[in-house]
Amino acid sequence: MNRTELDALAAHHRLSPRAVDTMLALARARPDAAELRRFVGRLLQLAGALSLAAGLVFFVAANWATLPVAGRFAAVEGAFAVAVGVAIWRPAPHALGRLALLVAFIAAGALLALFGQTYQTGADVYELFLTWALLGLPLVLAAQWSVAWAAWALVLNVSLLLFCGFRPEAGLFWLVFSGFSLDLPVLLVAAMLVDVVLWVATLAVARTRWSHVAPRWLRRFVLAAAVAFGTWAGVVAIAMPRFESGAADLVAVLIVVGVLAAIAVHTLRERVDVFPLAAVASGAIVLSSTAIARYASLDDLGTFFTLAAWLIVSSSVSGHLLMKAVRAWRNQEARI
Repeated sequence: MNRTELDALAAHHRLSPRAVDTMLALARARPDAAELRRFVGRLLQLAGALSLAAGLVFFVAANWATLPVAGRFAAVEGAFAVAVGVAIWRPAPHALGRLALLVAFIAAGALLALFGQTYQTGADVYELFLTWALLGLPLVLAAQWSVAWAAWALVLNVSLLLFCGFRPEAGLFWLVFSGFSLDLPVLLVAAMLVDVVLWVATLAVARTRWSHVAPRWLRRFVLAAAVAFGTWAGVVAIAMPRFESGAADLVAVLIVVGVLAAIAVHTLRERVDVFPLAAVASGAIVLSSTAIARYASLDDLGTFFTLAAWLIVSSSVSGHLLMKAVRAWRNQEARI
């Protein structure tokens, strides 16, 4: 039995604190000293790898004026080569190989930034992160590690944020979309759909023998990014003066609402993790609050109190329903 099942069992039988301690001890549900040492060791290994990668970047930046161009590239390329060599020597899923590939992934981004800064290629910042995500994908695939995939997803979402959220209207990639006259809500919906596809992919991977690559926390991270982009798109579209007459903005809001509804339906059908419902509820509250502020025929004071009352009521009802779902799903899992 896992910890969730044990907690449900204790709550169902209303065990005393002493009985709960005995039950957890018999089930070995509490980490012992050896497990705690392994966890701390892995945490320190990850912190060390990230420190090495960050130290490489800061070393080149701090010595920019004194290092020649060849020296800068030699430092970053040398670190990248050493990391790849270590990964070949101790390939994943060995811990050393995974850490080395993570360092190599970060060094690849530093190398791209160094190239752009040295030769002033004129590339926009989003192109750096997008190229980083594309070129770093083989390293992440070889790592077979959820932490590496989280780093890759973070880089990809930064590129989506810079391209879709801030409309740079520059760079080679923008030329592909410049002829479509895409508004900000439409671009943000596109970013949301990319993250939704990634979320669906993580759900599919979680049902295979590669489930360790897509743990629950990674699925939550990707889903949170999707809901954030979708909520942003809906807020911008609703707040636009031409929302009623703008077909693209209306379609963007409908897509966002449809995606949020689909996520909620899937979550209610699976009855495993309540986090998607919490994310959908938060997005729905923000969107509905924006609509109230836009269409409420009240003065500023009346709108303020209406929004305050709506936020209190919607948040309280959502919290109550979410906690009810958590308890019901835990009891169901315990019975199974």
